[in-house]
Amino acid sequence: MVVRELFKKFITEKRLQGLSDDSIMSYRNIIGIFIDYVGADLPLCDLSKDLVDKFILHCLDSHLARNTVVTYIRNAKVFLCWIYENDDLSFNPHKIKKPRAPKKKVQIYSDAEVVRIFNSISTSVEWITLRNKAIVSLMYDSGIRQGEVCRLLRKDLDFERKLFKVIGKGAKERFVPMGNASVSFLQAYLAKCPYKDAQSVFLLRNGQPITRNAIRLFVNRLKHQTGLDISSHKFRHNFATNYCLDNLQSTGSSNVYDLSILMGHESIETTKRYEHFAHELVAVQKHQSHLDSILH
Repeated sequence: MVVRELFKKFITEKRLQGLSDDSIMSYRNIIGIFIDYVGADLPLCDLSKDLVDKFILHCLDSHLARNTVVTYIRNAKVFLCWIYENDDLSFNPHKIKKPRAPKKKVQIYSDAEVVRIFNSISTSVEWITLRNKAIVSLMYDSGIRQGEVCRLLRKDLDFERKLFKVIGKGAKERFVPMGNASVSFLQAYLAKCPYKDAQSVFLLRNGQPITRNAIRLFVNRLKHQTGLDISSHKFRHNFATNYCLDNLQSTGSSNVYDLSILMGHESIETTKRYEHFAHELVAVQKHQSHLDSILH
């Protein structure tokens, strides 16, 4: 069997597992880079550890960002591990060591910056402006992903209890809270939206459900308008870090377990990065300069 045929079987299995179209497309695009390198018609018996090492070195020697390189290698490893578990691969890909991605600090927007972001959201159509404010509000204050925004349904909004249900990765459902500001933005948007019978919450101008690309475009415009480093995922990072900060300041605990549930993380280890960063910010805020006490 050749690599191309194995990849088709891999994709079919992932689809049967219920992965989203976005996840499938990501696998096709990123693992496709590895397949292009080794050759789609390469027989499985010729897929060697030496060839995989050459691909890794090729990525490391490229001019790509370190995070991009790590993503390429991680996805190639996912595919190779699947082959190892389902067919006769000559080496154990679980032992492949991928380079570490650089650890970047989460940019936490100040109160003034958050106000600037919302004040900069403006279009020529009132209900579109209200829609965009509601979307940013939910990403910033509820931590939902871009894809989850697109899949949000009106029947899953509960304004009375200030929560809503989202469909996350792997079609997993979870409940997420929303604050008073998000409730106000959502209600104002729904009152002005001309498509009253739509099932989806957020719609395009033609009444179809909003797409990730549409969100990406207006968030990118917002980035240039404000001069701030803005993205959908950075709004999610802000939610997580602020959640830990607020809990540390009010209870002394970051409550990271509850946060992992709210964010839909498979592992709490993914969430702990926000706990660590929140502790770091608190330590900086509480710091009292010993040198100041000596020289003043």
